[in-house]
Amino acid sequence: MTIAPPLRVARMTEGDQADAAAREAQDTTAHDALIRDAWMAGSPDALERAYARWSPLVHGLARRAVGPVEADDVTQQVFLSAWRARGTYDPRHGPLGAWLVGITRRAVADSLRQRHRSAEVPSTLEEDGPEEAWLDVDRDDLLAVYEELERIGDPPRQILLLAYVHDKTQKEIAELLQMPLGTVKTHTTRTLARLRTLMGGAR
Repeated sequence: MTIAPPLRVARMTEGDQADAAAREAQDTTAHDALIRDAWMAGSPDALERAYARWSPLVHGLARRAVGPVEADDVTQQVFLSAWRARGTYDPRHGPLGAWLVGITRRAVADSLRQRHRSAEVPSTLEEDGPEEAWLDVDRDDLLAVYEELERIGDPPRQILLLAYVHDKTQKEIAELLQMPLGTVKTHTTRTLARLRTLMGGAR
């Protein structure tokens, strides 16, 4: 009986993995463009496709901002509001995902304001400043960061979302994306530096 020689699986180099990540990013961009075009055309399945693509991101942001109980309602409201206002979306101002994150920011703010209205708040506090002052600054900054991430694209976007939305360690991210740990760390460092610059300039 002839025994077949064991298969040799070539180990991907860091350059090969970077190329694979780039191809995946291109595929994602092309897929997003198809959803965007369907959205702008008002296609019957556009809302369902957009929900499948971006609801994990929206829900993850909502869960971190308002908690798991209200996250489902916020997510549903985001996509319903976005669909009703789809005629206002302008791709020249950014990707559809970034636009949806912007709507998420407003939906989160509305949810928090409603929470504060329902709570017993001293009248002096109500008179001292606008409702926006009650919002957690770090939370608002976090949502703004994700809005910028949608503009940056993959793989940096994917890495930071896994880290800060899904609470994955860098080692876990490297395994999930099949990237060297050093590449994940480099992307993280560079992207965070870029985000700090962007957010600093926006203040």
